[in-house]
Parts: sequence; C-alpha cells; structure tokens
Amino acid sequence: MKSTFLRYCFWINDCLKGSPIRRPYAEIKWICEHDEETTRKVRSRKLDEILEYACSNTSFYARYIGKGINHFPVMDKGALIENAEAISVPLSKIPNQKGEVYIQKTSGSTGIPLAIPQDTQKRQRRIADLKYFGQLVGYKTHEPLIHLRIWNKWQKKTQKQISRENIFPFDCSDLSDERLHELCDLIIRTKAVAIRAYASCLDLLAKFVKRNPHYVFQNLKIAFSTSEMLHDDTRANVKRYLKCEIISQYADEECGIIAQERIPTKEDNNVMYLNYADYYIEFLKLESDEPAGFGDLARIVITDLHNHAFPIIRYDCGDTGELMPPDEYSRGYPVLGKLYGRKMDMVYTTSGVPFSPMLLGRTVKNFNVIKQWQFIQKGERNYVLKTILEEGGNVEELGSLLDELKHTIGIDATISIEVVNNIPLLKSGKRKVVVNEWCK
Repeated sequence: MKSTFLRYCFWINDCLKGSPIRRPYAEIKWICEHDEETTRKVRSRKLDEILEYACSNTSFYARYIGKGINHFPVMDKGALIENAEAISVPLSKIPNQKGEVYIQKTSGSTGIPLAIPQDTQKRQRRIADLKYFGQLVGYKTHEPLIHLRIWNKWQKKTQKQISRENIFPFDCSDLSDERLHELCDLIIRTKAVAIRAYASCLDLLAKFVKRNPHYVFQNLKIAFSTSEMLHDDTRANVKRYLKCEIISQYADEECGIIAQERIPTKEDNNVMYLNYADYYIEFLKLESDEPAGFGDLARIVITDLHNHAFPIIRYDCGDTGELMPPDEYSRGYPVLGKLYGRKMDMVYTTSGVPFSPMLLGRTVKNFNVIKQWQFIQKGERNYVLKTILEEGGNVEELGSLLDELKHTIGIDATISIEVVNNIPLLKSGKRKVVVNEWCK
C-alpha cells in the first residue's frame, strides 16, 4: 500500500538523520498520555528554559532575566510586530539551526498580518505534532488527505511534494456546485482517508452530498475542522452524509496545534484537550492580566516552549474561551470547555453579556431552508442576520426564527433578516460567522 510505503520511508529517513521528528513525537506522546502531576517537572523545566533563553539572547527580554512568567509582558500581534527586531534571535545563536530560519506568515484575517521566524527544531516539532494529533483520532501519517484552503503561489504544493506527502491540495476560494463535484471526484479518486478544511467548507460539502447521494466515500474516516467554529449542525451533517468522524482542531499559524477534540464526539458540549506538551497556556481576564477562573470568558495567552528563532512569550493571540476543570479523560489537565474565537468578533446580548456563536448555530440549524448565515451586531440592541437560502427556499419559511433569536439575545433586540446571494470570504478563505460592527 502506498501510504504504508511512504510512512516506512519517512521514518527510516528520519532515523538516518538522528530522529529529529521521532524524538519530539515521543516526548509529545509521553506528556499527553501521562497525568499532569507526572509531567509537571518536565513542563516547568521547559518553561524556565525558554524564558532564560529569551532573556539571554534577545534585547527585548534581557530586562526580565531571573523573573518568573508573570513578570513578562502580555504581547498582542501589534506588540510583536513593533518589537520584532528586538525579539528575533541572531542566526548564529539559534541552537542546532540548519540554514536560514523559516518565515511563517499569518493570513492577516484580523487585519494585522504577521511573519514569525521559526527555527529548524520548531519546524520539526510542528511536524511531530501533526503526526501525533492525527494518530490520536485515527489518521495515520501519509494516508491520503485532502487539504482545503486558499492555495496561492506562496503556498502551492509541487507535484513532488504531493506524491511524497500524499496530501492533495484543493482551493476553497470557489465552492460552487461544479467545484464541489470536482472535490467529490478527488476524494473518491485518491481514496482519501481524511479531509482538512474550514468548518464552513465541510458544511457546504456535506449539504452537497445530501443533494447528490450517489457520492459515497468508502475510505473517508476523519474530517479535521479548523480555523472556524464547528457548529452542531455541521458536525451532524458530516457524520450523516460523509459518513465519517469529525473533530475540531484549534491551531494558529504562529504556533501550531493548541488544542483538539477527541473521538468519540457528541453533537454538543465537546471539550478540547490542550497541547501542554508544546505550550504554556494561560487564561486571563478580558480587561486585565489577572488569571481568569474556571468557566469565565477569558483571553487565551500562549507561550511557545520551542521557538528559538523568535521566542513567543505570553502571546495574546486574540482568541477567547473558557477553561474548565479536568474531566475523566484529561489525566488531571484542565480542558478548553468553549472556544469563542476572536475577541474583536464577539457579540453581546442586549444586556451586554457576551455569548457564544454556538448558541446562534443551535437555533439556526432548525431552519433547513438556510444554507449559510452570518450574524452581525450593528449596535447595542441592533442586529442583522444575513442568510443564503437553499435553492427554491422562501424567507417565509423562517417563521419563528426572530422570536427564537430574541430568546437568546434579548426580547428588546431589533433583528432584521437579509437574504443575500453571497457572504464574502476573508483573504484566508475563512468565513466569519459573527461580526461585531458595534464597538463594545
């Protein structure tokens, strides 16, 4: 089998090079599969080492030498860009670096593009992460995978890469029915075991297969939902029509995989298991740098334990979520109970309480006439729900939708429904489910 042969060749080659992927893979596996108390000393040592390294090798962090993590400043994208030169480590000081550093660019979907230097060992760690977290949900490395994203000239895969990795790129900038036919044919032709895509793309694919039931994906086992919130109806549709499991993976381009669901998943209330092997993760209050409590809506702040080219320490990545106590499967580690997404895109009830877009999804999913939607907060009590209707659908079929939404948002809310032909994508290919045009 091709995937087995490619996997065998990869690990043999890795062994001949001194196991630069196998060694971090083994450490990630050990930390994730042992209890929090057992791994605490190793994780604490890794945090101390990256803090000491940053203080010793960058002009920006030199002033914090000997101090604990709580004394380091919380940095957002703007602060990283403004101080990039002072945070970057000279090439000659990066341990075990081979050649030039890799520049990881973000999409700039928040309005601020960011370029992060990553050293050789950080890149190897990211590869090990992909292999471990894929294996965790039943996807073996080098099995055929379809990757949906915006594939531009900077990220385009060569035919040699496609053959070596068994990863097939598919551009999601246009997901018309014609293109979805092409996607379905590609899944069947490649015997794809997995598909990685934005949640909205998976939703469109599942609904397309619902309308075209002759498409059957016999080899498809798992769908990785990335970058966008995975709603209950999308999860249910993927399981029903694509006949595979689906998990939500929380990652960013600056760092890598931060958290991931595990199989089996439910249609609601799925927690995500944080990647404590690679990151020190803090949940801080929205208006201060004090720790938030369990269940509080909080800013997610990340310290990357392995980037020696550009130490990322206490990075406020812009996302918000709720940290919850350990569950029966987390081995004593706290879990990510809810992921709300970008703070700048949070929406609020008429009484000023932020609420999860998941609550909107659980209402909208009951109206089958809606193909896609986007919720916009225009003012303190003014909202717009943009909808794309299924072919032949009529706005009158929405019936009690406004009353249902007001039950969540507030009975004094002013909500209008707009039927549109298109909801624009961001440059990254993502589609915002909620937008706040009113500054809270």
